[in-house]
Amino acid sequence: MNSYVVGSKVVHPCYGAGTVLRIQQKSIGDATSTYYVIRTTCRAMQVMVAVDRAESAGLRGVGEPNRLRNMLSLCSQPPKESEIEKDLRARQNDMREQLKSGQFSTVVGVARILFYLNQRRPLGTVDRQLLEQGKDFLAAELALASDIEFARARQEVESMLLQMAT
Repeated sequence: MNSYVVGSKVVHPCYGAGTVLRIQQKSIGDATSTYYVIRTTCRAMQVMVAVDRAESAGLRGVGEPNRLRNMLSLCSQPPKESEIEKDLRARQNDMREQLKSGQFSTVVGVARILFYLNQRRPLGTVDRQLLEQGKDFLAAELALASDIEFARARQEVESMLLQMAT
């Protein structure tokens, strides 16, 4: 079981990367639990995760910068047609689930496919939101792992995707 301290850089599968601001006790009824309070990188919000449920919630430390950049380099390669679900609703549901995994390599796959589809024709609202969410998740983890600003990490993600178009 991972134990985090104040200042730890972590990734929540649903909210993306952030930093543990504090560890606090909170009472609900008769039960008292300890929580990590995490400030997310890509959105101005705080997330509370029960310490004893952090692992089952999928909370993990950020990846190594070189490893993340190696995975990100896959964004420059167009997907094969067999990787793209033809049914719109099935694809969107599948991609939502993949984004919720919080796994960097999985999110890379989602961003790569949606960016590729957007090059062929403009994406609809849901697909565009999923693409933006994927890019934000990737940039947030890369920013924390590399100690760079979120905007710079977002540019790095977008430039990798743009290599696919050339």
